Amino acid sequence: MVYFIFGDRDIQCSYFPNDRVLSDLRKKDLTLSVDVQQKIDRSELDTSGLSYALDYAKVNFSASTINENDCNVYQLELEREDNSKIFAIENCDSSATLLRVVEL
Repeated sequence: MVYFIFGDRDIQCSYFPNDRVLSDLRKKDLTLSVDVQQKIDRSELDTSGLSYALDYAKVNFSASTINENDCNVYQLELEREDNSKIFAIENCDSSATLLRVVEL
């Protein structure tokens, strides 16, 4: 019955703040800052964990900058066995920009 009413849509319930932020970021095309793009071009940076981070990272709200009228800058922390990374992503109404990646 649910399939009949809603069809073949990807409907997700994201009530927790961490889930809402990650869901919103996944919906947008992510652009790279000039600094991040230059590091990638020089092979100094590996962003392979970015798509994984948008699914499984934890948002550090205390380290994030949240404004009511402007864009928010969220700090995503991804801890994995092989390495850990911190992503800083600027989230605006219609766009998202990867500002920096720190590998730990």
